[in-house]
Amino acid sequence: MSPRPIWLALLLLLAVAGHAEAQPSWSRIYGVQPDGTAAIPVPPGPVHYQVEPLDGGPALRPFAPAEPDGTIRAPLGGWYRLLQRDRSGAVSQLGHRFAVGYLIVVTGQSQADALFFSGAPEAGAFRATAEDPPAPPVHAVLYDCLGRPGCGPDGTHWGQAEDNYGARILLAELSWRLNRAPVALAGAAWGGATVAQLADAHGPAGRRLRRVIHAAAPASAALILAHGTTDAFLGTAPGEYVAGLGVVVSALRAGGAPGMPVLQTPLGPLDGRYRILGSAQLAAWLAPEGRDALLARLGLSRTAPLGRDAAIDASAIRGAQADAARQFGLAPGGDLSRLAPGADGVHWSRDGVRYAAHEVAEAIVAALRPGN
Repeated sequence: MSPRPIWLALLLLLAVAGHAEAQPSWSRIYGVQPDGTAAIPVPPGPVHYQVEPLDGGPALRPFAPAEPDGTIRAPLGGWYRLLQRDRSGAVSQLGHRFAVGYLIVVTGQSQADALFFSGAPEAGAFRATAEDPPAPPVHAVLYDCLGRPGCGPDGTHWGQAEDNYGARILLAELSWRLNRAPVALAGAAWGGATVAQLADAHGPAGRRLRRVIHAAAPASAALILAHGTTDAFLGTAPGEYVAGLGVVVSALRAGGAPGMPVLQTPLGPLDGRYRILGSAQLAAWLAPEGRDALLARLGLSRTAPLGRDAAIDASAIRGAQADAARQFGLAPGGDLSRLAPGADGVHWSRDGVRYAAHEVAEAIVAALRPGN
């Protein structure tokens, strides 16, 4: 094949991707900015645009041309729809339902990644049940879906929390504290990723981070959630950790409005792997709550504590995170020092996820509303 058809195909793909960005994806939530609105990109041309509630009611932005920057502004709330009116007076809907709310980009490793999935309880990714709090009525989750069927041209997909326990719990905690405003989470974590892998723009973890940041931009806040486990086990030097985290923070801030808060939840407690009758699998089945499990409190589930070197390295990473918070102006992301890991000593139990969501939600709201 000659180069010309290849370049034509690439240009067509870029044009399609650009057009898709200039209209609301289904159930997208745009991050509200300090002025109480979000800027919605729209296609260029002599067209007037109107924003109105999806379920009817007065227009929130009556028909008018786009702003000079090629966007229209919509206020906090939703669901909305965006209407366009051409020169002939014909009116049609542009894109799908959308909302304006608080959009939080979450990065880290498996503890953060598990919020966005279910069906892997050994890794802290639990399936929500009917007894768990429901997700807020107006919410969204931005997933990385590169290479999967139905994925968007930018490698991401807007969806709902559905049965993902972690995302549902955190969204519910946030919505309750934000007066039931629309809320969204963007999953930019990667299981097992070191800080160097998140900082590397060419590796899989770094590419996901930047892909999701770009798709979510501009976010309302960003959260580095309980990162550092792998770096602790590998013995990453504190100076190297701080340098890598600086690159990650710069990437996160590039996807937010000026002054967007970036929060850091330090590495939480780590235990040894629990065993019952010498079996880790039996402990995971009968005592998934780790040290908080009844069998552990009765002394029937035992763990060998972390080796001295691992404990020292974990403490060094926490110290590096404190240094990074001062150096890069990171807001507190919640205190997980009292969180008990699950049976593997690293990932969180269901109770641990709930505890973390409570702590993190309080911290995010405090960062979003520093005057409160």
